[in-house]
Amino acid sequence: MIQTRPYDELAAVAVFRGLDPHDLLEAQIVRGVAATHLALFSDWHAMQAHAVLSIVVLTGPVRGAVPFGVLMLGNTGQAGVAQAAFLARDHFRFRRELVQAARAIRAEMPRFCRARGINRIEARAWAGHPRAHRFLGAIGFEAEAIMHGFGAQGAEAFIQFAWVAARANHQEESRDVYVQEAKHATAAADPDGGDG
Repeated sequence: MIQTRPYDELAAVAVFRGLDPHDLLEAQIVRGVAATHLALFSDWHAMQAHAVLSIVVLTGPVRGAVPFGVLMLGNTGQAGVAQAAFLARDHFRFRRELVQAARAIRAEMPRFCRARGINRIEARAWAGHPRAHRFLGAIGFEAEAIMHGFGAQGAEAFIQFAWVAARANHQEESRDVYVQEAKHATAAADPDGGDG
C-alpha cells in the first residue's frame, strides 16, 4: 500500500529526477522551453507557500518507501476553487501505486474539500499525454474544455478537467438511490425474504 507524507525537498527531487517522459514533456510544454529536473523542481518548490496541500507519495514499506509522485493543491484566487497538479515517475514501473493513489485521492477528496470550503478543483493535462486523462478520470475529474495556444509556438493543446463537489455529491446520491431502489425491488420480488 502507498504512503504519503508532507512535502519534503529530497523526496520531491527524487521524483523530479526520474519523471515519467510524458510528465516531463508536459511540464516543458507548460514552460515553453526544455528544462532540467532541477529547474522543474525549483518551480514546484517555489509554489509551496501557496499550497493548500503538498505531499510526496511513496511506495509501501515492502517496496522500499520509494518516492514516486508529488501532489499539490493550490489556491486560484477564486472563492471555493483550487487547482491541482500531480507528477510521477515512470508510469509503467509504478502503475500499481498510481492506481492506489487514484483510489486514495478519490476517496479522500470530498471530505478534504468539504473541510476547507473547496467546491471545485481544476487540473489541466496536455492533450498529447497518453495516460493523464485516464488518471484524472479515475480520480473523479471530468473533461470540460480543450484549450489551444500552449507551448512556445502556441501549437499545443491542453484539456481542462474539473472535480466539482456538487456533481460528485449528486453522483453519490444517485448511486445511493439506485442501491436503495434495487434493495426494495429485490424485497418486493421475494415477499418471503428468500426463505422459501
